Amino acid sequence: MNELNRRNFVKSLGIGAGLASLPPVAKAETDNSPDVPIPRTFSPEGELPYREVHLDFHTSPLIEDVGKDFNAGDFAATLKAAHINSINIFAKGHHGMSYYPTKVGMMHPHLKFDLLGEMMEACHREGIRTPVYISVMWDMKMAMEHSDWRVLDKSGADVGAQPLEAGWIRLCPNTPYLDYVAAQAEEVAKNYDADGFWFDILFYPDDGCYDPYCMREREKLGLDSTSLPDRQKHAQMVLNRTMQRLHGVVRPLKPKALIYFNGRLRIGRGFRDDLKYFTHLEIESLPGGRWGYDYFAIMSRYTRNLGLDYVGMTARFHRTWGDFGSLRNQAALDYECFGMLAQAGKCCIGDQLHPRGELVKPVYERIGKTYASVEEKEPWCRGARAVTEIGVLSTATALSSGEVAISDKGAMKMLWQLHQQFDVMDADFDFSRYKVVILPDSIRLDGPLLAKVRNYLTDGGKLILSHESGLAPAPGEVRFALDEIGVTYVRPSEYRGNRGDYFEMAEGFGDGIEPMVQFSYRTGSDVMAQEQTTVLARLWKPYFDRNYLHFSSHFQTAYDRSIPYAAVTQRGDVIYISFPVFESYALNSYLSHKQLVSMLLGRLLPNPLLKTDAPSTAQATVTEQEGRKIVHLLHYPAERRAPDLDIVEDVIPLHQVKLALRADHRPQRVYLAPQRTTLDFDHADGYAQTVVPMVVGHQMVVFER
Repeated sequence: MNELNRRNFVKSLGIGAGLASLPPVAKAETDNSPDVPIPRTFSPEGELPYREVHLDFHTSPLIEDVGKDFNAGDFAATLKAAHINSINIFAKGHHGMSYYPTKVGMMHPHLKFDLLGEMMEACHREGIRTPVYISVMWDMKMAMEHSDWRVLDKSGADVGAQPLEAGWIRLCPNTPYLDYVAAQAEEVAKNYDADGFWFDILFYPDDGCYDPYCMREREKLGLDSTSLPDRQKHAQMVLNRTMQRLHGVVRPLKPKALIYFNGRLRIGRGFRDDLKYFTHLEIESLPGGRWGYDYFAIMSRYTRNLGLDYVGMTARFHRTWGDFGSLRNQAALDYECFGMLAQAGKCCIGDQLHPRGELVKPVYERIGKTYASVEEKEPWCRGARAVTEIGVLSTATALSSGEVAISDKGAMKMLWQLHQQFDVMDADFDFSRYKVVILPDSIRLDGPLLAKVRNYLTDGGKLILSHESGLAPAPGEVRFALDEIGVTYVRPSEYRGNRGDYFEMAEGFGDGIEPMVQFSYRTGSDVMAQEQTTVLARLWKPYFDRNYLHFSSHFQTAYDRSIPYAAVTQRGDVIYISFPVFESYALNSYLSHKQLVSMLLGRLLPNPLLKTDAPSTAQATVTEQEGRKIVHLLHYPAERRAPDLDIVEDVIPLHQVKLALRADHRPQRVYLAPQRTTLDFDHADGYAQTVVPMVVGHQMVVFER
C-alpha cells in the first residue's frame, strides 16, 4: 500500500485522526540512555535464541497512567540480568491500542512517548533481539467501530464475548480490516529496526465464518455455505491469503526478520502449506488455560520434524495469560524450560507488562534462575535433533490449534512413561524413519495412506493398530483395508451399555500383566483371527449388557465366559488390539493397558534405543549432536492440586539411575552435562551402560563417540 493510498484508507476509516493534535512525541522522562549508535551483538540469522520472553501488553484505553514508571535503561538491565536474549515487544495489542506514534491506528491515549521505540533501542544496546507483536483477529477498537468486520457464527452472533460480557470479539480478515492490519505492519517495518514480526490470533472457529463478506465470497467461488467442509476450506483460503499479505508486506522491508503467525500450528489438515510464510515455529502451551502439559508433550514431538527451528512457550503466571499478582513455581518454570531443551527446542517465557511499564523484579529473578541454567546447558543443545524409533500417527487432523486428540494423548502418556523414544506424525511423514509405527484407535486407511503403510511393511517396518485403525475409509464399511492385519472385522462390540470389553491374555503371552480377566474401559470391535494369525489375548462376554431393564452391581456387568473373538493378535510384524487402548489410557490410566502395550512393543522392538530403571514419573529423551548423543533425564512429578491445574512444586531427586543407550561401538567417554563429571561405563550386548549418581530435576548424560 503506497503512502497516498494509505492516507486515503486511514482517512476513510476515520482512525488516527487525533494524532495530529498530539504534542511532539518525547522520550520517557526517566530515560537517561545516551543517544549513541546501537552496537548489534547478535545476528538476526541462524539458530533461534534459547532464552526468550513474550511480553504481553494488552492495556485498556481506560487506564490513564500507561508507561508512567517505564525506564528504558532499567528495563534492558533487568532483562540482561535475567539472561534473556530475545523479547517480543508490542506494537498493537488486543484492545487495538498502539504503543508507538502511528498514522494508521490509534496510539494509546494515555501513553506520552514511543514505548515501542524506547524498548527496542534499549534492548539492542544490550544485544537483546526485539521481534514485534501485532494482534490480528482481536482488536477491540475496530470491533467496536466496524461491526460488519466481525466473525459471525451460524446464528449471526459475534464469535467471542457477548454484548454484556468482558472479553475479545473476533474480527474477520476477509474484510477491509486486513488492509488496516497490513498498513500497521508496513508502518512498523518501515519505521523500526524490528528483528521479527509476531502476528497473533489467526484462526477461525471450526465452523468457519458466516459474515456477509465470507458468505458472498463462497457463493462466487462455488462453495456451499451449508457445507462444513466448504466453510473450512474457505476459512483456510482466507487465512492463507492473510499470511501471504502480511508476509508480503514485511519481507521486502525486513528481509532477515523472523516471521511467525500464532494460531496456525496444528497437526495435518494442510498445515505444511502454511510453512512457506514462517521462519520458525512456536508452541504456545501454558500449563493452565486450555493447554496443560500434554499439549506441549505431543506438539513438540510433531513440530520438531517440520524442517523449521521451534520455540516452546510457557509463562510466569500461576494459571494463564493476564494472571496479574501471581508467579509460577520455580520448579515448574525449570521443568517446562528444561523439557523444551529435552525435545530439541528453544525456550520462551510469557509475561505481561504492568500498565505503568515497570517489570516486576521478582518475576525476572525467577526467570533468571531458570535461564542461567539454560544458558549453561546450551552447548549440548545447539543444533541437536531428537533421536527416535517409534512414530505415532496422529488422529488430530480435524482439530483446531491448541487442541490434541484424546488417543494421541493416551499414546503419548504410555510411551513417555515407558521411556520410549517417539515422534508424533501426520500422514506426510517419512514412515521409513521408524522401526515401529502406531496407528491409534481410529485411523482408517484411504488409498494414499494404505499404499504408504503397505510399502512401509514391505520394506521391513512394524505396525501396531487398535480398534478401528486399518478399516476401509468409507462410512459403514466393516472390513479391514489392510490384509496384513490378519483378522476379519465382524462388528462393533455388542456390549456398549457395559462401557467396555473384557479380555484375557493367552497362555504364555501375558508377561508382566496379572493373569486374570481384564477390563478395557472402552468398547471396541469384534474380530476373528485368520489362519496364520496368533491370538495373544481373547475376548470375554459379560452375563448380559447393561441397561435400565437388566443390570448388575454398580458399574459393568461381571464377565461370564470367553468368546471366539480376538482381543489382541499378531501376524508377522503387525499387531492388532481390538479396543481403543490409547483413548482408554488417556481417560483411565489403567496400568494393565500400559503393560499390554509395553509387552507388544517388546515383541516388535526387543532392543529399544534407551533402557532405564527410572520411575514412570521421570522423562527420558535422546538427542544427538555431531559426535555425541545426549540423554535428558527429567523428574518433576506434577500433582493435580487444583480441579483443572497440574502443579509442580517440589524437586524430588532420583538416585543411582541405571541407563543403557544402544550403541554399536564403545563410546570414548560418558559424562554429566553441564557439570562435565566423567562417569564409569560398560559396553556390552550393543549397549553403553552407566549409572547416574543423582538426578535433581534435570540431568544431561553425554555419550561421546
